[in-house]
Amino acid sequence: MEQKSNKTIVRECYRKIIRDLDLSLVDTYIREDYIQHSPTVKDGRAGLLEMLNFLKTLPQPKEEKPSPIIRVIADGDFVAVHLDIQFMGKRAAVIDLFRLKKGQIAEHWDGSQIIPDQEGGPVTMTNGTTVIDETADANKGKILINDFYHELLENKSLVSVDKYLHKDYTEHNPSNGLIDNSDRIVRVHRVIAEGDFIVSQCEYKVQDKAFARYSIFRVADSKIAEHWSVEQDVPTVMAHPNGMF
Repeated sequence: MEQKSNKTIVRECYRKIIRDLDLSLVDTYIREDYIQHSPTVKDGRAGLLEMLNFLKTLPQPKEEKPSPIIRVIADGDFVAVHLDIQFMGKRAAVIDLFRLKKGQIAEHWDGSQIIPDQEGGPVTMTNGTTVIDETADANKGKILINDFYHELLENKSLVSVDKYLHKDYTEHNPSNGLIDNSDRIVRVHRVIAEGDFIVSQCEYKVQDKAFARYSIFRVADSKIAEHWSVEQDVPTVMAHPNGMF
């Protein structure tokens, strides 16, 4: 039997466990030593089950809604998922990051940002290109993004944006643009890539405040052509001792 890809496993987990709330499948998709980094969910399988049981107590939609999954990017053991979700009267852009081991989800990180009510027009926080160009060199994309962070953010160098941004560059975050962060201290924790899509997981600090920022980049002609992101405060108290990173 053909082995499932990590991307397929994650998609099935969303559909069967998160959407359909079939809790009997948790042991199938989630490792026993599962590590949780989402700040409000307790650690391990038990913490995930507690959260899912809470979801089961909420009113369920009478009609099936479209899938909230917009983009899925996989690189080795890691899978990143970009979602547009509606929950308890709010709409949010979410980026989930999973690490898989032997066909099961072993670790999870995430970040979310409320989508403003006034958002509209041709550019939103989640629309834009969704199809991955598998012919693109993912390693070159990783190098580009790491260089970008090093020169523009970590070193606060006044490098011309023309070096990195495509002439047709599209910014999807209305409140936190890609180049509006030169006053922040940045630590890049992870960068993964598939084709022309690159995902970064970063820790930002401004004075005494810390943020988790997840970005998705689409690269074209060796430059950043499109950028999506979510930014979330790192709370001082979490439901587990694992931290957000």
